[in-house]
Amino acid sequence: MAVAPTIADEILRQALGAAEAALDDGDYAASVHHSVDAYQRLIELRPDMIVDRVVRGRLGGQSMAAPRPWPSDHGVRFSMEDGGKPLLIFAKEHFTLSEAATYFEYTLDMVLRAQKTPAS
Repeated sequence: MAVAPTIADEILRQALGAAEAALDDGDYAASVHHSVDAYQRLIELRPDMIVDRVVRGRLGGQSMAAPRPWPSDHGVRFSMEDGGKPLLIFAKEHFTLSEAATYFEYTLDMVLRAQKTPAS
């Protein structure tokens, strides 16, 4: 799946392309780092895309299966203390294929949702 043509923002396209290439090459840590870079860029551009754990439906009537603010806190933790700037904090440096693919797919999904949804 070559993501590059589907992403409008150049920086997001490059970061997700690099994440995908690293994933394909088996460099899971690099893939996670690129996915984190892309997600941080996305939430800088579109803070409305940070999924609220309590309020559902901001992304078009999502059910309880709606996306979380970040898919897992085990390797990279999402933090937004007291309404401050959102941070992604690395808890480790080695990642599995499953972890890297999860972070990549989540970030890609959120970027594509942002492209389809006007900013609020």
